[in-house]
Amino acid sequence: MSAVVGIDLGTTNSVVAHVDRYGKPVVIPNAEGQAITPSVICFRHGEIIIGSPAKELQALGKFPIAAFFKRQMGNPNFLLSADDKDYTPTDLSALVLGKLKTDAEIILKERITDAVITVPAYFRDLERKATIAAGEMVGLNVLQVINEPTAAAVAYGLERKGTGQQILVYDLGGGTFDITLLEIPKEGGVKVRASAGNHRLGGKDWDDRIIQFLASQFRDEFGVDPLEDQESIADLLVHAEEAKKQLTSVNTTKITVTHGQHCGGYLLDRAKFEEITADLMESTVVLTQGVLEEMKVRPKHINGVLLVGGSTRMPMVHRYIERTFGKPPMQGVNVDEAVALGAAWVAVEQLSLQKNKTFSFSLRGPVQTIDVTNHSLGMIAVNDKQTAYINSIILPKNREIPCVETRPYQHYTRRSGDNYIEVFMTQGETQHPAEVSYIGKYVIRDIPPQKSGLAVIDVSYQYDRSGTVKVMAKLQGSQQELPVTLEALLTNVQDRFLRPPEIQKIEIQQHVTAYLAFDLSGSMSGDPLKEAQKAAHGFLKNTDLAHCSLGIIAFSDRVKTKLTASQNARKIAEAIDQLKVCETGGGNDADPFDEVLSLLKNTDGRRFAIVLADGVWSNQPLAIKRAKACHAANIEVIAIGFGSADQNFLRDIASSNESSFFTPMEGLVETFSTIAQVLTTTGGNLQTTAGQSEKHGLLAGIHGMLKR
Repeated sequence: MSAVVGIDLGTTNSVVAHVDRYGKPVVIPNAEGQAITPSVICFRHGEIIIGSPAKELQALGKFPIAAFFKRQMGNPNFLLSADDKDYTPTDLSALVLGKLKTDAEIILKERITDAVITVPAYFRDLERKATIAAGEMVGLNVLQVINEPTAAAVAYGLERKGTGQQILVYDLGGGTFDITLLEIPKEGGVKVRASAGNHRLGGKDWDDRIIQFLASQFRDEFGVDPLEDQESIADLLVHAEEAKKQLTSVNTTKITVTHGQHCGGYLLDRAKFEEITADLMESTVVLTQGVLEEMKVRPKHINGVLLVGGSTRMPMVHRYIERTFGKPPMQGVNVDEAVALGAAWVAVEQLSLQKNKTFSFSLRGPVQTIDVTNHSLGMIAVNDKQTAYINSIILPKNREIPCVETRPYQHYTRRSGDNYIEVFMTQGETQHPAEVSYIGKYVIRDIPPQKSGLAVIDVSYQYDRSGTVKVMAKLQGSQQELPVTLEALLTNVQDRFLRPPEIQKIEIQQHVTAYLAFDLSGSMSGDPLKEAQKAAHGFLKNTDLAHCSLGIIAFSDRVKTKLTASQNARKIAEAIDQLKVCETGGGNDADPFDEVLSLLKNTDGRRFAIVLADGVWSNQPLAIKRAKACHAANIEVIAIGFGSADQNFLRDIASSNESSFFTPMEGLVETFSTIAQVLTTTGGNLQTTAGQSEKHGLLAGIHGMLKR
């Protein structure tokens, strides 16, 4: 027989749980009879000691100790040397997992083969993959890694099916902090809406502030620094953690500090403790407010706040929750055990789904967990002026996982030599290359040379259920899968992208800048606006953001630039979703062409305005005059109309007859998508070396494709 478990692999403590024969998640005690195993490893003269015995030895400060190494997961530069051997964070995590697995097998009298392991919600791809690797090192088939707040919510929601609540999970552990907004739908399960966090903020940081306070008091009294001695530091670590725990129930505690021949006793009250840690608490407040603001949720809309992690026992946390949300934290879960209990239930469900395994107990009905991406996925690209590298976001955060986003990527091929693309994959929310995490260098090889020279590769970025990343590539217009290999990043990879690009290494195609301009007069209410937004998303999906910038303009009685041209898919998608009928007035007095000319007149590369109209504009002669000013500035105007739009007028404002399109409302998505595809496959070069007649041929070809 074999068993499946859920494991909370924590920064300070770890817990393992399973679902018993009655269908109830329960914690499995360790060899010491404790529900919680400290994530501490002691290396004593060739012996490896893990858990509570290691933590007791840590207080002596005499042996190499590994603790808080979870904060280094995925860091290739971190090594701990002990007993003539180097350990990575993955190796150390595997040692803890090995103890949890061995101890649980003794209790269950079964071999454990499968597990779900939890991670902080804000762990990135490297940390998640390192966690999976640690599980595999001890013989576990890792069914999934799941976010800790999600697992805790599962444990809470198991007994509350049908409540239809919107809750926050405030997860402050020993080394990490996550804040997660989620729903427990009436039909059951858990649906995550958004997360934020800091995996370098936790109870240890509160302990460190106490240590700094005590060391300062000791220096003032005796003139020597206890932090200069390892044994004194180890002693302070124990006293600081104990003082923090005592101050959850008493107002004042006395702490003894010994160093050398000196011994001092110091009082620490709760008010002083909260004063010296106020900025740490504020960091959690800022992250919490950020999630609420991002999702446009007010505190009064939250049904309750679920506390997870031992550090949430601090009174300052409870006061913040009551002050902000008007009610005390929710009850019903053990803050130390909830994550492992939820993971155990998810493990049972995953094993049932993946291996069709049946259990002696009956499942209570599916507890479906819908999680989201916590980090946007992007790639390094060159800006429109080819003067700097930027992070171009491709797959935005807060998308439900698993998910995939496919984007076209232009690449000029050579008839001889190896044609390949290097894609530097990133996770992060900003455009600046210094403020993102680099996942890896994905190399797409064996790209066949094209007659025109320009190959279009569909590159797919995928998040699986564990929140880990996969990259796939295919030659557009064929079923040919291209090999993708992940190569190691240089340690100074970020520095490379902080320098200006080397011009001779930039591909020869020019940058394309396009503005999508939408008529938002009153006649666009309802389905017309919805179809226009779908069409805009279709255009975005078929655009190579490594070589193209997109902007959004709204107009009716007035003109408003919703987004200046950007290579950030998240910002573009948000601007599309924020389009509202009549936001610039209910009539048709304005046109977008002066705005287009102002935005594009100083822009390098190829420039386009794709204008959508659904009715007759009030001042057509003036609009035509302004459109022709764009034509004269070599800005290509593509006009798209539906409904009661004037087809002759569309041809007048377009750069040519072939640049105007009239379609039923149901054809908007196909029209926009096809135009984007043609811009991508031609590099925006509608006028090729064959001259104007070929330009017309390309645009006429779009008309032909749309008539099929």
